[in-house]
Amino acid sequence: MQRLILATCLALAATLVLAAASHAHKVNIFAYVDGDTVVSDSGYSRTKRVQGGTVEVLDAATGQVLLTGTTDKDGLFAFPIPAKAREGHMDLLLRLKAGEGHQTEWTVKYAEYGSADAAPSAIEAAEPVEAAPAKVAAPMSGGVGVAEVEAVVRKELAPVKRMLADMNQSGPTVSDIMAGIGYIFGLFGVAAYMKSRKSS
Repeated sequence: MQRLILATCLALAATLVLAAASHAHKVNIFAYVDGDTVVSDSGYSRTKRVQGGTVEVLDAATGQVLLTGTTDKDGLFAFPIPAKAREGHMDLLLRLKAGEGHQTEWTVKYAEYGSADAAPSAIEAAEPVEAAPAKVAAPMSGGVGVAEVEAVVRKELAPVKRMLADMNQSGPTVSDIMAGIGYIFGLFGVAAYMKSRKSS
């Protein structure tokens, strides 16, 4: 009986350790559209980033590789949206290869980057109207143009997008690790108690 309890405790402890190690090395990739660029963020956790990982950008429907790149020291890789992808209304599949068998994927839907393409098409399809005198687009109040406003909005949204990436790549916290260690010691305590009770 004593050997069975001890073997059970050891097996559970080994399972917890292996599960924690596996979770700690799980790799994640998160991507978002920023203007005409797709930005990908790769990491094992919030603090451990994927450095030098390979990111393949594929047509999600056919698997055709459109381009490849490498993550920097912060786990980032950005690329301009390929013209071929726009023309073909492609969903983009980003495949991260981080070495040692670590691989994961993220899909950027055409709707996320193609909305800007729809407006010109609609205008071109419309019935021709009588030409009006050309007008120069007036700047917004305070002399600020639309392009400047878009740049400011993108800059302000960047931290929000990074926060979403961190949430997507959350790893085990200190509390999780301590809870696992406490659970292991608790199992050994139960085994020691059962042993002492049997001896008395």
